[in-house]
Amino acid sequence: MTNLKQPFTIPGYRLIRRLGVGGMATVHLANQESLSRLVAIKVLATEHAPSEELVQRFENEARTIARLDHPHIVQIFDVGRTSTGQIYYTMPYLPNGDLSARNLREDPERVLGVMHALTEALGCAHDHGIVHRDVKPENVLFDKLDRPMLADFGIALTGSQQPRVTREGATIGSSGYMSPEQARGQPIDGRSDLYSLGVVCYELLTGELPFEGSDALAVALAHIEKPVPRLPVTRRIWQPLIDRALAKHPDERFQSAEEMTAAIEVIARRMRGPARNSVTRNWQALVERIVAIPRRQRAFGIAALLVLALAALMALSPHAPDRTSTRAGVVAGEADGHGDDTTATPHPADALAAARVQHLQQADDLMSINHVVAPAGESAADEYLAVLAAEPHQADAQKGVARIIERLATDAAVAIAADNTRIAADAIEHALAIGARAGEDAIPAHDAFVRALRAAVEQRRARKHNALDLEPLLALKPLLPTLARADTALAKEIGVELAKAQAHPVAGSALHDEGGPDMLVLPAAEGAAPTLAIEVHEVTRGEYAIFVRETGHVAVRCRASQNLLALVHDRNIDWRNPGFAQGDDHPVVCVSWNDAIAYTRWLSKRTGAPYRLPNSNEWLLAARPSGKGTGCGVANIETHPNGCNDGYEHTAPAGRFAAAPNGLSDISGNVSEWVDVCAKPGRANDGCPVHRFRGLSWRDDDEESNLDHMDTAAADLGFANVGFRVVRELSGVPPGA
Repeated sequence: MTNLKQPFTIPGYRLIRRLGVGGMATVHLANQESLSRLVAIKVLATEHAPSEELVQRFENEARTIARLDHPHIVQIFDVGRTSTGQIYYTMPYLPNGDLSARNLREDPERVLGVMHALTEALGCAHDHGIVHRDVKPENVLFDKLDRPMLADFGIALTGSQQPRVTREGATIGSSGYMSPEQARGQPIDGRSDLYSLGVVCYELLTGELPFEGSDALAVALAHIEKPVPRLPVTRRIWQPLIDRALAKHPDERFQSAEEMTAAIEVIARRMRGPARNSVTRNWQALVERIVAIPRRQRAFGIAALLVLALAALMALSPHAPDRTSTRAGVVAGEADGHGDDTTATPHPADALAAARVQHLQQADDLMSINHVVAPAGESAADEYLAVLAAEPHQADAQKGVARIIERLATDAAVAIAADNTRIAADAIEHALAIGARAGEDAIPAHDAFVRALRAAVEQRRARKHNALDLEPLLALKPLLPTLARADTALAKEIGVELAKAQAHPVAGSALHDEGGPDMLVLPAAEGAAPTLAIEVHEVTRGEYAIFVRETGHVAVRCRASQNLLALVHDRNIDWRNPGFAQGDDHPVVCVSWNDAIAYTRWLSKRTGAPYRLPNSNEWLLAARPSGKGTGCGVANIETHPNGCNDGYEHTAPAGRFAAAPNGLSDISGNVSEWVDVCAKPGRANDGCPVHRFRGLSWRDDDEESNLDHMDTAAADLGFANVGFRVVRELSGVPPGA
């Protein structure tokens, strides 16, 4: 019956009744008058009304979803606004309810069908850049043919990753089905939908959610922290899919809906495979007992078990037929279709062959869903090793083991290149464990693994910029104990090279990283090895220009001097135009402390070596050999009118004046230099707004001491007489560590 009071109107539609109310929207049954068909109209709730910008985005993206053409996605007919201004969209009216109302725990075949349909639907959405974000049973409806249909893309995301119809920063979705990254409010992609679908699958199989709690927050924390639960024994065949779908990190899950579909098809093949009769099951148990016998005792153990098994079977037979007549009867029974599979006695060789086929098929299935070496007891490696344990030198199992070890070699090589020693160590450990269990059957594969491992390590070692670059060797150091088990000689070689590389050079020696400046090693305390090198000259305009070009760094405001009376003369000066002429070989000026820090980070990334600003003590260590640094001709500083003229009114080219006794240029004069010293700490969580610079500049006179001269400035302000130089750590250890 039609409601007398309509909450709103939509041209072309006649509201009939309200079907339901959700947290974000209300659903109404209506008649589309132009086509005389029933439709469902979903209307965004007034209290969730978003900004006009989000409304327009919702409308545009809803139209995108409307173009999704898939048999298991509920189609959107129309998008618009009601007479009250609320967003709505129309879709088919599906009267057969949703998935939450159905109990499929005893119908695994139906679960297969639902999962297959939903993965294909999500794959279609993901291919169009749409993330559903609220996959749950309530959003799976059934059409007139009882086909599952994925619905309610109302909070979906397109590739822009912008929220639709929600307050900014709000977490959207249903806590029981949220992926860990979605619960944290982090960026998500299609792998989050696959996680939610894994939760749905677990619930369909068990009738319970994998993670529960007293409230939404407790449930979200469970998704983030608790391990994936185990399925009942009767549903164990689904465990590999659940484990991968519910992996905490997206990189460890199915990477696409297609991968998840393949895993579902593997389960289907294993569920629908030929049923094993009781005798086959008995022989399977026998084979498993054989596999458990230690290799050295296997010959006697196999014979003993077979004798006991045959004796038991003969004792159970009332007529104790001989082996020939028993086998003939089995064959005859199989031929006429009337054989009794509960009394037939297969030949032991047939049982072993049947078990082998089953193990190899399971290994192939597990490989296809990436269960190569884990979980323990349900991996492709376990299946191949089971065959080799019962039948040493079996060719197919040997090839399977070799394929797995080759894959582990690739995993280890990729991890070594990425400096992920944990993953590399795991791959090596797995390969060694498989090789130990397979024995001589794995010797060729193990040798190939060691060769691939050595090649990967050599490539990583080759990524050195100079003799002092320890980063490649330090990256390999955590791997050495595991590496030694695979290749003792290689691990020892790297250890010796690392020990030599960690022997620091003598003070005063030169150092130059690829893409970096010329450096000199500074002396250290007596009896200690040098730990620091400092730039020979101040950073030049040409060097700074490269940094700006590659990073797009924005120039900061600059003052001609710290004299407040001179501020009226400053006219938009910056490092490119400090108010006087400079060449690319002049020290850069008009750079702030923040600019200098940004430069050191860029230089560190460019060279792969640890660069930073010197602290005050390090700067004094470098400047002390030059003494006070005053006097005409010693440095580019201002002299009295009755003194000599050094020929430069402002800055001079770097290195124009004689170097200090330690080989550094312009450590006195030319420009003052920023040091990494906080001169005036800010409030809590406010950082440091004021920093220090040291040394004389072209503006300072020769009556001051270079070692004593220091001043402060705001971290975001530059001056026409202040620049900087950098230091480089030799050990690769951050300062203060």
